This record gives sequence, structure tokens and C-alpha cells, in this order.
Amino acid sequence: MNGTLGVKARMFAEAPWVAVALVDRANDTYHEPVIEQSQRHVPVPVTAAVVILLVATAIPAGKMLTSGPSRASGLIAGLLVLALAFGLWRGSGRARFWTTVFSTASVVYGVVAFAGADASGLLQSLGASVVVGLLLVPASSRRWFHDLPVEE
Repeated sequence: MNGTLGVKARMFAEAPWVAVALVDRANDTYHEPVIEQSQRHVPVPVTAAVVILLVATAIPAGKMLTSGPSRASGLIAGLLVLALAFGLWRGSGRARFWTTVFSTASVVYGVVAFAGADASGLLQSLGASVVVGLLLVPASSRRWFHDLPVEE
């Protein structure tokens, strides 16, 4: 680009908007404007995993908080889940690892205790397996935790 850059606006006859583009005046070459993004956006699978994780643990943690002796356990479990959800949202590999470990343990426990499981236990096990799948399978989720550049 040895010429100067100018801004040229073109009005389209059928559209009420104006398209603005950078055009090199020396050789009339069009240049795409560059939009820099300073923040990464959380991928949809990670967002879904965080929401499912919070919903799947809110019910048992709520039950634990209302009963007497296990109030402290419910509070600790609730804080642990909130910390894991925040870590997933930030893209922490450690949060992904521990969420995967705890969710896999929940699925295994749900399969072992399948005979006496009620509907909420089955839903919790299903939610844990969906969380594991959403964190490990989609490429956008893996890229989020490994901090790889986005491929187009």
C-alpha cells in the first residue's frame, strides 16, 4: 500500500444504509476493516455445561442446606460447585479436570445405585453425563480450555 487510504461511502439504491469501506486511492483496491476483539467469548457447550452443572447441583444442595446436621456439607458443596462453574467460565483447565472427575464419579455412582434410584437421582446422573460430554467432546470446548486460536 504505497498510496493513501481514503474512506469511500456507497449508497445502495434499495437499501437505506451506507456501506463504508477503506479504499486505496492509488490503485482503487478495497481493504476489509479489521475488528479487534479484546475478550474471548465463552463457547455455547461450556455455557450449557455451566448451567446444567448449577441446576443439577442446586436441588441436592438445597436439600442439604435445609436439613440440620448436613448444613455445613451442603454449604461446602454449594461453594465448591460455584467455584468450579466460575473456573469453567474463565477457561481453567483445572476446573475442567475436577468437574469431569466429580461428574464421572456421579455417573458411576448413579449406575451402581441404579436399582434404588429415584427420578431426581437419575436426572442428576444424566445431567452429570451431559456435562462430561459437553466439556470433552466439542472442539470449541476443547479450544476454550487449551487456549488455542480460533480456526476459520
